[in-house]
Amino acid sequence: MACADVAALRSASEAEMDALFAVQGELRVRGVAADGVVRRAGEEVDALERRLQDVTVAAYALEAWVAANRATVAAHGDAQAGAAVQPADALSVQRLECAAMDLALEDSMYALDEAVQGGAVPFSGYLRSVRALAREQFFQRALWTKLC
Repeated sequence: MACADVAALRSASEAEMDALFAVQGELRVRGVAADGVVRRAGEEVDALERRLQDVTVAAYALEAWVAANRATVAAHGDAQAGAAVQPADALSVQRLECAAMDLALEDSMYALDEAVQGGAVPFSGYLRSVRALAREQFFQRALWTKLC
């Protein structure tokens, strides 16, 4: 009877050991995967810290530039602030006007969309207006494509 009990315990313990070995193998695989995740997270943290340093340096440089140019703007006034950047040639002026017109048409269509949602504009009028604006925007974008 003792031999039968030992044999039963042996088979039960062997089954348990096999299950534990399987768990151990799975834990090793998961440990390797977890190590990879931790390593990649550390690399990402390092990259983000480098990027933060770059952005901080750029922010300090921008603040220094603003401080240096604040006196110039104050001396010349806000009237010349718009004249600080001028297009180099007639083609650049035309591109700038074309881009401004495209954005203005986009804003108009957005305002019409909100107006029709609010019930201020009838839907048929909205469709006519958007069709006309979209046509003009198409021509502006075609001109922009030719200019660039």
